[in-house]
Amino acid sequence: MNQLLAETITNTVKKVMLEESFVEVEASGRHVHLSREAIDFLFGEGYELTKAKPLSQPGQFACKERITVAGPKGKLENVVILGPERKASQVEVSLTDAVALGKQIPVRESGDIEGTPGITLIHNDRQLELDKGLIVAKRHIHVSPEDAEILQVENKELVQVKVFGERSLTFDEVVIRIHPNYRTYMHIDFDEANACGFRKGVLGKIIKKSPGSQPGGSRKAAPLQHTPAETELGKMTELNQKIITENDLQKLFLQQITKVKIPAGSIITPLANDYVRKHKLEILRREENKG
Repeated sequence: MNQLLAETITNTVKKVMLEESFVEVEASGRHVHLSREAIDFLFGEGYELTKAKPLSQPGQFACKERITVAGPKGKLENVVILGPERKASQVEVSLTDAVALGKQIPVRESGDIEGTPGITLIHNDRQLELDKGLIVAKRHIHVSPEDAEILQVENKELVQVKVFGERSLTFDEVVIRIHPNYRTYMHIDFDEANACGFRKGVLGKIIKKSPGSQPGGSRKAAPLQHTPAETELGKMTELNQKIITENDLQKLFLQQITKVKIPAGSIITPLANDYVRKHKLEILRREENKG
């Protein structure tokens, strides 16, 4: 019963997030995808990779095995392998990693490896020379078909996403990738994560690039709607959003507003909750009018 209740709450929160064009963001570190031929060469014929941890995308997992990626200038050790095996090997690194390796690496979607540079993979005394497959992954959002309908996005569409990290910023040229096997998450690399002050659980808001076509509906993103009022203990205001973000509260705090009244059903993001605790803000929920 408790599990059913938890799933119901989770699904309700997710639906509200999607209706307001919010998606959860994940940071992806450097990693390697290996073909059957590469696994046989590096680990021995018929070797099966060891599942260590499931990932957010169904059927994908981090492996216990690690590998070294070597370039003309330097090498990256202890690089994680992601399973399951693929038709073609692929190595995904950041632009900072590219400098360490001494390689000019293109920004590509995963799987688009034609014309990309090769790289050396090392495991113990075995060394495999790939003739292609080294990329910097283009930032993207995995979207299920059901969620795509709510977000009103299409496969391969390019959007902007404002990520509400400690250093919130808007990423451009984010590609939408829709597939029945996907769960809806945005993926950025560690360079991008550091730039926006990423923390686990951070949300991003999709911004359609064509005028007047905000996802989640035809409405445009609503500005902060609040009317400050003086109280004995400081300024108070009201917000009417379904989702309250850290960025919303930062704007209010800069106006010396310490009390915020919100709708009873509004969702406060994890980063916003942290901001409330850090700055000792008081959040008051309005009672729903049941009449």
